[in-house]
Amino acid sequence: MPDSNPALDFIFSRRSIRKFTAEPLSAEQLDLLQQAALAAPSAMNRQPWRFHFITRPSVIAAIDEAALTKYREDGEQALLDRLASRGSPNSLFYGAPLVVIISIDQTERSGYPWIDAGIAAENIALAAQALGLGSCIIGLTQAAFAGSSRDIIGRMIEMPDTHDFAISIAIGHPAMGKDPHEALPGRLVTIK
Repeated sequence: MPDSNPALDFIFSRRSIRKFTAEPLSAEQLDLLQQAALAAPSAMNRQPWRFHFITRPSVIAAIDEAALTKYREDGEQALLDRLASRGSPNSLFYGAPLVVIISIDQTERSGYPWIDAGIAAENIALAAQALGLGSCIIGLTQAAFAGSSRDIIGRMIEMPDTHDFAISIAIGHPAMGKDPHEALPGRLVTIK
């Protein structure tokens, strides 16, 4: 491994943070995260996404409640118990002051919009790490965009009718540390 490589350092040191302080992000941090989102590559440069940067607590709370309500209605008690065990029984976002939702254009028939959204999420997460922030990429938010809450939450975040939820990222100042996850080198295949 190289002695020091900032890009690799950010990749190797990034963790999924599940507890944030209430300190808001600075305007500069928010701007840099937005630039990182827009810099993400996409298949054939189609850029099939919209990035919804949400700092308004009432909107974050509404998304949280819509998703948790859907999980309660669906009887997903194991999932709700897992959130509670992480110290976050009433929040998918762990108190993060910024939630980024990536939606993708469902009228886009070519390219790979779901993969593009994942690539953009990693760009944002690594940018957060480079800025000294923590992040957690969260797919469970999809429940807020299912059923009766879809239109309400979609309007709240200005999501076009032609878009669907792809992925979300909670971002803020970490209020916890975390050990790296176990690497599984057996999942690597090298063909020479």
